[in-house]
Amino acid sequence: MVILKNLDEIISDFKGKKIFYLAHPTVARNEIRDWEIEVEKKYNITLLNPFFDNYINDSTELKGGKNYIDDSDYKSIVEGDLKAIDRCDGVLAIMTENSVGTAMELFYNSVHLSKPTYIIMEDSKLMHHPWIKYIASYPPFKNREEFTKEVLEKLY
Repeated sequence: MVILKNLDEIISDFKGKKIFYLAHPTVARNEIRDWEIEVEKKYNITLLNPFFDNYINDSTELKGGKNYIDDSDYKSIVEGDLKAIDRCDGVLAIMTENSVGTAMELFYNSVHLSKPTYIIMEDSKLMHHPWIKYIASYPPFKNREEFTKEVLEKLY
């Protein structure tokens, strides 16, 4: 079973900083986590990572090498993600590959909430997709270095 952490406690730890929900495919979570930690050390921004900040896992431990959450309580997982996105200032998505969850999080943030939506499109096959162009607040970035230079170094 997946248990959601208290979102109010998580958010209160980040007072004074912009908070962006960090959407990304499950398979890339560990590599992206390393990048996230470096970004948070260097810039005045917090990235709320659903795989590390939003869940307490008991029987569905993601660190065991699984690329998905094998849990019948899908409703609490999705609703927890949506609540986290609601509380954030926007979404930063890193698309290392096509991902249903990441696409849904982007759509919810951009179309439903009309919040800033940054996309780092590391999967070049998707870079010029009409939906990506439509939901992105800014043209998609080709990689994390470009995003860092164009956004983080200028704004945070």
